[in-house]
Amino acid sequence: MGSQAIDFAGSVAGLDISVPEVFRFGFAHFPTAVATSDSWTSHDGAEIVFMLDGEACWELEGDFLVPLYGGQSALFTSSLRHRITNGIYPPSSTFWIVLSGPERAAEPALLTAESCRKFQGDLGKRGLTRSIQSKCLESIHELTRLMKDKRLYSGHELTIAEIRAHLHLVLIETWKAHRYRQPHKGDSAIVERVLEAMHADCGNGVSISQLAKKLGCSRGHLYNQFRDIVGMPPSDYAQRLRIKQSCRALSSEDASITTIAHENGFSSSQHFSRVFKRYLGVTPSGYRSQIQKIGPSP
Repeated sequence: MGSQAIDFAGSVAGLDISVPEVFRFGFAHFPTAVATSDSWTSHDGAEIVFMLDGEACWELEGDFLVPLYGGQSALFTSSLRHRITNGIYPPSSTFWIVLSGPERAAEPALLTAESCRKFQGDLGKRGLTRSIQSKCLESIHELTRLMKDKRLYSGHELTIAEIRAHLHLVLIETWKAHRYRQPHKGDSAIVERVLEAMHADCGNGVSISQLAKKLGCSRGHLYNQFRDIVGMPPSDYAQRLRIKQSCRALSSEDASITTIAHENGFSSSQHFSRVFKRYLGVTPSGYRSQIQKIGPSP
């Protein structure tokens, strides 16, 4: 974004501070909703996104949604293709780390080679989303502050040493979060069945009570497991699927906003607009205008 936008976004390559196990890390702050033509992306190493403020939602190939609220982090494992959903970044602040692939991370600087292998191996084995612990959050805020320090770009030794120390702590806290959480396999299978049903129906008309009865568990158990594994209640996930369908229509059709609202299960255009803005930080008409300026999302 250029040096004039350093308050809104910035990144540093791991090799620039002699940390080869990290490919690049950085932060991004969107004061208002911003449309993007960014398409699917993946990396040789895993990517970890920390949502500091606001909320946003990513999607994986196959349409699975990964929502993030302030105070949560998400993992995108190596080679896992992902992108911001609906082609727009809502008002939010994030910090992110892209880890290096195995070849470049063979001689890590912050972890031992064996620890680095175990760390990468633990990532993603027990779900994609986590809560950010206070110790980790403090170091992320310090990293963001230090990255805005102009002395970093002249190679100031103390500033770089501080960045390395805080980056080390963030990696360790992330490793701990992914190593010690272990949902029950049966519960994961239940959630997968619910997701399949929701996606088959695009979030419309799925009864959680009926699904729970069919799967042989209580509605409360299904709700709790879905929220624990996916990161949001089933009703919220279904709502996001309807918003996603609406965004496709807004970017590719000439139908009126009222028509799109009714076709996607909203009682009125006013209700549709309120829900839409709550999730994306922009109204349906504002979204359509931004998307048309950059072209439809791939």
